[in-house]
Amino acid sequence: MTEGVAAEPEAEAKTTETPEPDEDTIDPEEILEDAREDALDFLEGLLDAMEADGDVIAEITDEGTVAVEITGGDGGLLIGSRGQTLEAIQELLRTVVQRQAQTRVRVTLDIEGYRDRRKESVRRLAEQMAERAIEEGEVELEPMNAYERKIVHETVASLDGVSSFSEGQEPRRRVLLRRELP
Repeated sequence: MTEGVAAEPEAEAKTTETPEPDEDTIDPEEILEDAREDALDFLEGLLDAMEADGDVIAEITDEGTVAVEITGGDGGLLIGSRGQTLEAIQELLRTVVQRQAQTRVRVTLDIEGYRDRRKESVRRLAEQMAERAIEEGEVELEPMNAYERKIVHETVASLDGVSSFSEGQEPRRRVLLRRELP
């Protein structure tokens, strides 16, 4: 009987090749840039269809939001009563952009700086109504959208002697302010 010695297999050469990028992997920056362009296209088309004047600017914020601003022209028409048209346009814009991107993309729309003005107005209202709630015990505010309710809650949280909570169903959901017991 002969004994055979098995030959050791040669060590396979190791390569350090960089893996090919997956074609299905999309760069988040590319998604945001495409979303920015989609937002511009949609709003420019909407302004044309409405025969409304305005310049559309869109940028990508550091937080990864597509922030769109419409300036000049028919701001009042585009904002609508208490921002209702603005809110509707933003919802349409968000839907269009997300369908094109096939992923969630945060999109904000402002017209002629309306959102900052409205935020300050709601903040002042919350402070005034908080004082009234402290005097009277409870105050019920008019129905507001979620963004405005959040402003009220944040403002009231920074004040002493009063608390806030929301009640009701959309679109009639409202904030109540109540004096806190000592």
